[in-house]
Amino acid sequence: MTEFPRTVVVLDDEASMLTALQKRFEVRGWKVRTYPDSESFAAAEFKLSDPIVVIVDHDLGGGVVGYEIVTQLRQARPDGLALPIVYLTGRESEKSYLEQRLKDPNLRPSCFISKNRLAHLDLLDICAALLVHFQQTLEQEQSQALRRAVAQVAMISPETEPS
Repeated sequence: MTEFPRTVVVLDDEASMLTALQKRFEVRGWKVRTYPDSESFAAAEFKLSDPIVVIVDHDLGGGVVGYEIVTQLRQARPDGLALPIVYLTGRESEKSYLEQRLKDPNLRPSCFISKNRLAHLDLLDICAALLVHFQQTLEQEQSQALRRAVAQVAMISPETEPS
């Protein structure tokens, strides 16, 4: 398995949180892209397809909430349904995350982390595990696509056509 570069993309309207997360990840060798608002995030990230972990805040100001960004990102990227997305917030509860998962399991974040618990969690290890899972999922999808293509070619090859 070829290892993806460790890249994290952070969307949070709090400058102090962006700076803290950027330092936390860069110190451990991650490439970090930060965005203070949903507009700059959408303009850049919806067009890209590189393997990333996304950390999205809930309350982004201006009435935009993280769930909207998660939904748009999952729909916009070719790998969107498998993309690892961490939902980070100081306002939501685990109950609302579970409600969101039940509401639309395909468009939900990969995990929910309360900002109040950040000091007690190793966010980098969580993101690294999510990135490995993402890589494995993409490799399985590629392998399945290749098997389907080979099977289709075998079905239409001259040796299998009726006389």
